[in-house]
Amino acid sequence: MDRIELNNKLDKMFYPSSVAVVGASEVPVKWGNLIVTSILGWDYKGKVFPVNPKKDKILGITCYPNLTAIPEPVDLAVLVIPATHIPNALKECVAKGIAAAVIISSGFREMGDEGARIEREIMDIARQGGIVFIGPNTMGIASAHHYFEALPTSTAAKPGGLAVISQSGNLGLQIIKWIAQKGVGLSLYAGTGNEAMLHASDLLAYMGRKDEIKAIAMYIEGIANGREFMEIAGEVTKKKPVVALKAGRSQAGSSAASSHTGSLAGSYSTYTAMFTQVGVIQVDTPSELMNVSAAMTVLPIPPSNRVAVMTMGGGWGIVAADQCEDKGLALPELPSSIIRELDARLPQYWNRRNPVDVVGEGDPELYLHVIRALAEWDEVDSLIALGIVGRSRYVEDFIACQERFDGTLYSKELKLSVLKAQIQAEDRVISGIGKIQKETGKPILVVGLTEEGLALRQTSFGPVVTLSTPEDAVTIIAGMAHYGMYLGGLKQES
Repeated sequence: MDRIELNNKLDKMFYPSSVAVVGASEVPVKWGNLIVTSILGWDYKGKVFPVNPKKDKILGITCYPNLTAIPEPVDLAVLVIPATHIPNALKECVAKGIAAAVIISSGFREMGDEGARIEREIMDIARQGGIVFIGPNTMGIASAHHYFEALPTSTAAKPGGLAVISQSGNLGLQIIKWIAQKGVGLSLYAGTGNEAMLHASDLLAYMGRKDEIKAIAMYIEGIANGREFMEIAGEVTKKKPVVALKAGRSQAGSSAASSHTGSLAGSYSTYTAMFTQVGVIQVDTPSELMNVSAAMTVLPIPPSNRVAVMTMGGGWGIVAADQCEDKGLALPELPSSIIRELDARLPQYWNRRNPVDVVGEGDPELYLHVIRALAEWDEVDSLIALGIVGRSRYVEDFIACQERFDGTLYSKELKLSVLKAQIQAEDRVISGIGKIQKETGKPILVVGLTEEGLALRQTSFGPVVTLSTPEDAVTIIAGMAHYGMYLGGLKQES
């Protein structure tokens, strides 16, 4: 089928008006129960039809013996039955006129010759019947703007701009759980499984045309058709960033990828070259995949690799500078104009270099003055601010320490007053950074004295990204700069 027809069927898959779950169950440990529970447990407005010939009702909903017995139209069938029963279930989909299916079931190509034979059979049925399916051997899909998730666990991620394509169900679920916990907005999630019919490239092409999707994260074990992937990725990256984690870098990892879903792992260096050519941002770990892709849904893209760093202390600035060099980021020397401006505000012994060390000064207004001076500097396109938030925990520790050594307890009111003042000061800093970021169009990443990892701090000027380590901030800026320079190269070619 052509791309237009495929996209129309994928709309039925990800935005169904009605869904049938074949193999629905009331037993909590069974997948048929997990999937139905996840669909019903969010805010999905469509109709749900459990299918199980042994039940009249499941979770209080009328249950049907088979798909053709359902008296209303069905957009999507989710199949949670043994592999040997999938061919007949797909034939019922054809008879019912169902456009799309999600095959959760395992026991196909990844299990050997007989499984491969069944996989070929369901492919023939689907092609002849005009159905598209994702899987088999997938943990499911999610569509946050539609409040729909056919997954073995509920995530209820808030709607947003990040789409995720994963060739690993476990890793994919962990990513969208993390997205939900961090308050990062999700658009679509697709666990591709064995990719018997729909490949990661097909999902990438589909997601690339969705305006609500601002960035796409991909976990890849193998690509069946590298040329097709490059053509699709090259078109998508002209419009939005694609961030990819290619697993199987080592010999052991490559062998594990081949046996996991029967994917073609291929040469790691070949994938790296392919990603570079088509503007895909490559990362090395799941946390980098999550951080970089999430940040790119909310931050402006810098056109160059030039970055300024402000730090509360010298050590973090040195670490950040080393990380910047390792990741290909440039730290321009401060011009005399900025040195003169900061001389008027900073102690006489400040370092007069980039990274700018504010030598432990505790004035929030000073932080914002330095950040604005650096953000308005034409020689840099992104900023990292180190150590200026997250100090409320240290205030709590100080109070506890003083109470231990002198036995005098701070009153509850005094403790709350001290902590409130610290939190309000940090909120002013975050809001001020949001304002500077919006006015200059330059991303400003804030590394705090916390352990929570990436967080999106909402301000009236837009979200500000905070992190826990300099290396996380540098990795995000490096990925964004890589993509920004790729876009710049495309403009020069056109």
